[in-house]
Amino acid sequence: MCSGRRETLWLLGVSAPGVAVKGGVQLALPLDTGDSPEFKELTPWERMVADYGSTHVTLREHPLELLRPRLPEDMLSSKELERARPGRRVSLAGLVVARQRPSTANGVTFMLLEDEHGTINLIVPPPIYDRFRLAIRTEPLITAEGRLERRAGTTNVIVDVVRRLERPDLPQAEVRHIEPRRTWSTDDTDELRAVAPVPHSFGRRGR
Repeated sequence: MCSGRRETLWLLGVSAPGVAVKGGVQLALPLDTGDSPEFKELTPWERMVADYGSTHVTLREHPLELLRPRLPEDMLSSKELERARPGRRVSLAGLVVARQRPSTANGVTFMLLEDEHGTINLIVPPPIYDRFRLAIRTEPLITAEGRLERRAGTTNVIVDVVRRLERPDLPQAEVRHIEPRRTWSTDDTDELRAVAPVPHSFGRRGR
């Protein structure tokens, strides 16, 4: 490089290949990148699934908030359970956040569900656990039916039915599970099941 050009670069405060200039800056390389592509805006459900998939939490819509309009009208939320009469039969749905089966509880399993308003305590007697074991142990989204109980300010539901939560508004396609005599229906809650946070499990395992 000729000394005249080197001096000019030094005066302008820029750098060039092979020339170190104190305080120099990177020369801009003009490129025509064109217009940015337009992406389809995520739906609330897709955004929620993306949140769970990337961070395992969501600060926006709760799964039950989005599923609620399509659930049966008699399926109560945690807020409605607090106003319900003790002793009545109730139906509910939620995201499983914890399971506990203490060795001192004579086989009783305790489950904690979460919906868009709060949490729900489930008490699962041993015969019900045996009957619905697969859903209780493996499903992140469940529905439950049972008797409402309120003691010392704590609301519990003593359940007698526990099932996998399905989307009732979608066509049901039968898919055979690898276990014999097990059938499942496919819906878009499957993508949430794939990324939902794993519930905390306490107590005896492997049963």
